[in-house]
Amino acid sequence: MSEHPVIRKAPGETRSVAVIGTGSVGAGWAALFLAHGLEVVAFDPAPGAEKRAREMVVEAWPSLRALGRTDRETAPLHSMRFARSAAEAAQAADVVQENVSERPALKAAVLAEIDGAAGPEKIILSSTGGMTPSEMQRNCRHPGRLVVMHPFNPAHLVPLVEVVGGEATDGAVVDWAMAFALRLGKHPIRLAGEAAGHLTNRLQFALLREAVACLLQGVASASDIDAAVRHGLAPRWALMGGLLTFHLAGGGGGTRAILAHAGGAIEKWWEPGETPVLTPEVIDRLSAAGDEVARGHAAADWIRWRDAGLVQVLQLQQAMEETAPAVGEHKEIET
Repeated sequence: MSEHPVIRKAPGETRSVAVIGTGSVGAGWAALFLAHGLEVVAFDPAPGAEKRAREMVVEAWPSLRALGRTDRETAPLHSMRFARSAAEAAQAADVVQENVSERPALKAAVLAEIDGAAGPEKIILSSTGGMTPSEMQRNCRHPGRLVVMHPFNPAHLVPLVEVVGGEATDGAVVDWAMAFALRLGKHPIRLAGEAAGHLTNRLQFALLREAVACLLQGVASASDIDAAVRHGLAPRWALMGGLLTFHLAGGGGGTRAILAHAGGAIEKWWEPGETPVLTPEVIDRLSAAGDEVARGHAAADWIRWRDAGLVQVLQLQQAMEETAPAVGEHKEIET
């Protein structure tokens, strides 16, 4: 519980957000906040950060319009200003979104500055992809108002956010973050417990670990490893998660049927391969693999292609979600 009762603005009454750190994640958040009519007070000490952030917001705007997040033709850059410090930004806005790099000492220093400057009624949302909120709360005077709201790149497009409370986080703060994410058009999931990497990073890095292991073992080329995901797994995963995919593999019998049919083999398939170690040689192999799958094109070219494609994928997902079987509906699957 928090130290003293505080009165907070409801998610729908929030008018401004302090964005601390304006790299790809922070700038993505800024674009989304602006699209939903919020003012942004940003801070990033890196040279040229303001110019890059404004350019990224402008680049993100067509995708946000295509997804219906805004009807404004151009990004309202006048609603985004840069402060001289994290403390100044935290004082000026209704809520804080922290996006600094995953270095514990840096994160602790920035959060302590924010916590010391922002009134206790202001919620601090962290974009951390792996640190636990309890770890980050240790240097905060008001730890009950800190909660993880972790997005996925590109933050302005991918719907999912993970909401994670720490040992000291007020339950009402977790509820607030869930509601605020919904206001932004996100699909929030509430994690019941803390874990390094939260949930979704654990899933995606398990797959990446196996992809790297297969590459190092010479099972397939980098291009074919990526093709296995793009043309085999990804089309289904755009519609359903791994557990429902597995359930449907059993036909009318569902999960029990597929386990009865192939349980012994599956136990061998999901046994982790050798965990790669990031030696200089492995880093060189991964760098070469990145060059191979990029086909000689700059990352910026692929980012533009990715964002344009994501808009279409997300539109399809939304349309398919509207036709999915509803809770309570039941129809036997013919086998």
